[in-house]
Amino acid sequence: MAIKIDIDLKAGFLQNLKREVLASLTTEERAIIEVSTGEMGNKPDAVKLGWLKMRTKENWTKQGYLKALDRTMKKLREAVAAAEAEKKE
Repeated sequence: MAIKIDIDLKAGFLQNLKREVLASLTTEERAIIEVSTGEMGNKPDAVKLGWLKMRTKENWTKQGYLKALDRTMKKLREAVAAAEAEKKE
């Protein structure tokens, strides 16, 4: 099963992530990463929230988006740390 992930991997620490780590994210988490990086990262919050609503079929608030982004970034940090620890062993 191939999952297409359209994420700008040049944005921030995402360029160092492996595809397996990104593939482990849920559809919602991938959408949050996509909207917060690349070209979408420079758009106003209203545009981001509208894009998230279109992508996930759910209503989004700025507060909900920021909380979800924080959770997703923590999850990614943990996954990267685990991959680095595994790499050293």
